[in-house]
Amino acid sequence: MLIRKMRTLLLMSLCILILNSCQLGGKPEDPAAKEKERPSVEKLKNIAYDVRPKSGYTVYLKEMDVYVPWLVLSANYGGHVLLLRRDLLSETMPFTENESGLWDPAAFGGYYKDSSIDTFLNTEFIGRCSPSLREAMAESAIIITAKESLGITGEDIEMITRRVFLLSLVEVGGESRASVPEGRILKYFRDDYQRRDSVLPNGEHAAWWTRTPETWETYTVFTVGRGGFGSGSADISSGVRPALCLKNTTEVTKRADVIAGEKVYVIE
Repeated sequence: MLIRKMRTLLLMSLCILILNSCQLGGKPEDPAAKEKERPSVEKLKNIAYDVRPKSGYTVYLKEMDVYVPWLVLSANYGGHVLLLRRDLLSETMPFTENESGLWDPAAFGGYYKDSSIDTFLNTEFIGRCSPSLREAMAESAIIITAKESLGITGEDIEMITRRVFLLSLVEVGGESRASVPEGRILKYFRDDYQRRDSVLPNGEHAAWWTRTPETWETYTVFTVGRGGFGSGSADISSGVRPALCLKNTTEVTKRADVIAGEKVYVIE
């Protein structure tokens, strides 16, 4: 009799446990399924174009609380990971402002260091980036044409450090007898020259500034676009396509809640 009562109590307890499990969500949690739902995290450098060109080499960075696509071009650009904005900024702007439209050769409007566009990228543009992105940015050593080379087709260069910068003429696959090689061509552009083309947010194709001056003069700068390479006076408005480097320890997360119907890499 006692044994029968104990069996009855055990059966009742088991029924209660099963009922509670159903009320809390049905089946018990599957550890393997839970692991599968966790975001995929990996090193940014591992998805760079020059490491894994079939990875998509795109990561979304936050600018003014909006995720924007950037291309991960190189895993080793001076020891850091090089990124280039996929699309141009919404605003076009002069390389160096000059309201008069007339250039004094001694003004060196084509000199990159502390030009209007250099100042903008490293003040206002950086201010648009999320705090976590600013924290991940590296100080990049870049080659620029020395002021002394302008106007005389000189060959002198200098090094500066920047967090955000423009790519050079040679880095995007261009060359000219009136330019100083500032670095070397990036594999991304060497593999397909059509990648030089970029668009404004409205879909309009536009030429964009490089950081390379045309050394015949002191105030002209090379641009690149759908039709190839050109040059223009530093005070005209052209597209802006920022580049920057992130630390090689930077991690990316794959998420499905940024672009509808897609899983993309983001910097959290």
